[in-house]
Amino acid sequence: MRTSISAVSSVLAVMALVSGCGSSHADNEKPKAMWIDIEANFELLSSRENIDAELKKIKEHGMNMIYLDVKAANGYAMYKSDILPYCDTFGSKTVTRDYDDYLGYFLEKSDEMGIDVVASVAATGFGIHEGELSQGLIFDKPEQWGDKCQVRSDNNDSTLTVSAVDDMQQVVVMLSPASPEVQTLLVDICAEIVTRYPKLKGICLDYLRYCNNDGGWYGLGDIDLDGYASYWNDEKPDRLDIVDSKGGRGPKFARWIEYRSATVKNLLKQVRDKVKSIRPECELHLWASGDWISRYSVGQNWASTKYKPEPAPEYTDTYSSTGFADLLDVFVNGAYTEEVWIKDDFTRRWSVENMVASCNDYLLNDCRSYGSIPSYAFDAKQNADATYLCLEHTDGYMTFELSHVNRLDLWDSASEGISRAENQSK
Repeated sequence: MRTSISAVSSVLAVMALVSGCGSSHADNEKPKAMWIDIEANFELLSSRENIDAELKKIKEHGMNMIYLDVKAANGYAMYKSDILPYCDTFGSKTVTRDYDDYLGYFLEKSDEMGIDVVASVAATGFGIHEGELSQGLIFDKPEQWGDKCQVRSDNNDSTLTVSAVDDMQQVVVMLSPASPEVQTLLVDICAEIVTRYPKLKGICLDYLRYCNNDGGWYGLGDIDLDGYASYWNDEKPDRLDIVDSKGGRGPKFARWIEYRSATVKNLLKQVRDKVKSIRPECELHLWASGDWISRYSVGQNWASTKYKPEPAPEYTDTYSSTGFADLLDVFVNGAYTEEVWIKDDFTRRWSVENMVASCNDYLLNDCRSYGSIPSYAFDAKQNADATYLCLEHTDGYMTFELSHVNRLDLWDSASEGISRAENQSK
């Protein structure tokens, strides 16, 4: 880390006093957003001309907001940072840009066009595996961050562990949210962004969780086992009391699940407190899968603390205390499924319609929700229907993401879904 955020806060904080996080569109108009992924659009958006052209398409097709990746999963910055290296290379792609500041130029042009910008931050992602290539802050400074990576049980022998650094199944290499150094790093990054870019509508956290548990359960390193002991005021657990030697659930599994969810909530609260202390009007968003039932597996209890799940082996009696909906301004509900309508899904669960219609059963009005959809999974009719359902059942809409909408030519279908929802609401 080159310079602490404290070194720049005093110089730049005055900016926050003169410019809040405002909205570029009418107060009664629902946000309709395009997510712009760093990696997928890395080369396309290396020129001002192309950025201008893409923003023009976004505006012309009825959208009024973008989610812009500004802190990459490799731990590099797409903005002017004193904390992180600037990202000119992502994986095997290297670009030369005709502007100095990716986020700065997007904000300048978006402001001209009446488009709000929410900056997306890959919260615990600080490295990537791309085939044989490993890249990112973790690999640049292994002595500083290597022992703070998330650790899982070996899927063949739970007495053994594997670090995310060595797990080639993990595209994104994630640091442990229990590490105090990681917590400080993320809080400083978010503080730097909202301080330096006063025209931002908000910050959206992505990857604020534990790694997916395919091939073993993550959160079994010493940092987290010590954290478990502190959280429960108990002795440090044996890993096999959490995940047994055959990969099954040990006697401390449910308490470990609660600990991980509480750890994620604690980090979210630290980010919120810092962001709101700098710019109270700046919104805090978080993207997560809309399938709440599966989120215990990665430590994301995005429900209200008032929501009480049905008794199950993975939940303690106090699991509800880890809900974090009230810490958010907006929950971005990832309705990422290939089925659109409930009638198309025999389970009645994995459909866009179900995920967006049932979201508030968990949030209980603690925050707003925006339905978000995977454009890459749909044809034109499905895309229009899914867009409509997001706007019909939630407070806004986001489509993931620009490169897929371009590749599949889904612009007109997105417009059709937007128009259908807006005409029906009149």
